[in-house]
Amino acid sequence: MIKNIIFDLGNVIIKGSSIETLMHFTKNEKISKELKEYIFKTEEWKLLDLGNISKEEAIIRMQEKAPKEYSKLIKDVMDKRCKYLIVNEDTIEIAKKLKEKGYHIYVLSNMAAFTYEYFQEIDFFKLCNGIIISAYEHLVKPDEKIFKTLLNKYHLKAEECLFIDDDDTGKSFETANRLGILGRKVKPNDSQDVLTLLKEYKIEI
Repeated sequence: MIKNIIFDLGNVIIKGSSIETLMHFTKNEKISKELKEYIFKTEEWKLLDLGNISKEEAIIRMQEKAPKEYSKLIKDVMDKRCKYLIVNEDTIEIAKKLKEKGYHIYVLSNMAAFTYEYFQEIDFFKLCNGIIISAYEHLVKPDEKIFKTLLNKYHLKAEECLFIDDDDTGKSFETANRLGILGRKVKPNDSQDVLTLLKEYKIEI
């Protein structure tokens, strides 16, 4: 019997594709695509998720690796990106209804500390019984250690958990399912697919 619903944050609770976000900083799609490579596809971005580097140090390293003409854009994106991300109110409404039905709400997300801290006062987090953010654990999905951290810290049984994530690699669900956690990939930013997933597991709200 499912008692616990575990939400990812990016593209589930917090909307925003990297290209759409970057278009706030340049109207040139080619530059946006290059910025995506210089920021989100870097080792530094992974280290931010792991909590092993500060935002300031990440910016300097990214700037050093990218062409000089991108230095200001990289800093602007890193400093201001969060204000162009928006919360998915429809999915948060689903979470509220789940809470009212007696389900426990948890978060398991790969996210840099500065991004989480920007959003930590939103209503969604008031619903949560527990929150695991990669940067504070120095672990990232799909490492099974971060899943076990959630289960152990909050004394959860894997088979009583449903995981909702837009993981496009499938690796996080391989880990989760191997540990006995239920769930499948949902479409990014798609609250209707979240509802469909819940129905697949006989959860009506």
